[in-house]
Amino acid sequence: MTILLSELARLVEGTLVGDGSLSIEGVAPLDVATPRQISFFSNRKYKADFLATKAGAVIVSKADVGGDVPKDVSLLVVDNPYLAFAQASTHFHHPPTYPAGIDPRAAVEASAEVDPTATVMPFAYVGRGVKVGARAVIHAHCSLLDGAVIGEDCVLYPGVVVREGCTLGPRTIVQPGAVIGGDGFGFAFDARKMRHFKVPQAGSVQVGADVEIGSNTCLDRGTLGDTVVAQGTKIDNLVQVAHNVEIGPLSLLAGCSAVAGSTTLGAGVVLGGQVGVIGHLNIGDGARLAAAAAVFQDVPAGAAYGGIPAQDQKRWLREQAAVHQLPELLKEVRDLRKRLAKLEKDE
Repeated sequence: MTILLSELARLVEGTLVGDGSLSIEGVAPLDVATPRQISFFSNRKYKADFLATKAGAVIVSKADVGGDVPKDVSLLVVDNPYLAFAQASTHFHHPPTYPAGIDPRAAVEASAEVDPTATVMPFAYVGRGVKVGARAVIHAHCSLLDGAVIGEDCVLYPGVVVREGCTLGPRTIVQPGAVIGGDGFGFAFDARKMRHFKVPQAGSVQVGADVEIGSNTCLDRGTLGDTVVAQGTKIDNLVQVAHNVEIGPLSLLAGCSAVAGSTTLGAGVVLGGQVGVIGHLNIGDGARLAAAAAVFQDVPAGAAYGGIPAQDQKRWLREQAAVHQLPELLKEVRDLRKRLAKLEKDE
């Protein structure tokens, strides 16, 4: 699937510096790209690879055109090189397509509604009252329990479970092994009978359009009311979202992060890997939480927090720098104590 570099420039809305007649056959990293491939440069760590690349063309930012550039390599100048790379890569890598219809080895209840253009693969289960929208793809061993709604153009990869009454908005992608609508972790202790009494998880999960949910991620259903994931949010692998959490649009949750019950994340919130957020908090619009942060209090809109417990990231970084100086500071304090003791003794 080749494309002229000039056509690729129009596709990504970039400015071409070089040979527009070059035929591009694919995308590749800077250090392995060939003269018939295009790469991208957006991280200064890879400056040496950029200057030494054998790629036919490289996607760069406007700031990089004025500096050192590789010889005999065409440049495609854009505002956002990573976005342009994604657009170029999409041209060469289309997702697989599948014939519409229900495989005879799938189990589909009579009351389910599966659009004729949807695909249901072998050994999938579609429960009572389930609705599967146009062009949706339900891979093998998925389970859609009673009353679930799968929007148009959704893709559910093998082993996904969508439990009773949960909804996935259009174009949502769910990676293998994810569970949408499992019971929230709710128990009331009964001291008389010495047992944990299970609290019914009577709500559901409502997922908006254009959401992606990573492998083995769990979105728990609400206790009363719903767990909500708004449109455009992307959730990585192995993420735990507890009951009645609300996640605003266009948020990003990196791998192994966890959000406890009834916490609200605003629009465009970013959680780094292994971030933990306790329950009943409010994380403001555009807040960013650094990897492994432990959040025990509300976070203002637009704030950048890090550390354990999470605090303003600049302050946290200063504290971490100071911690590395502690051995020298302790030695200095001991020396000062000895000198002070000597002075007091001499008096």
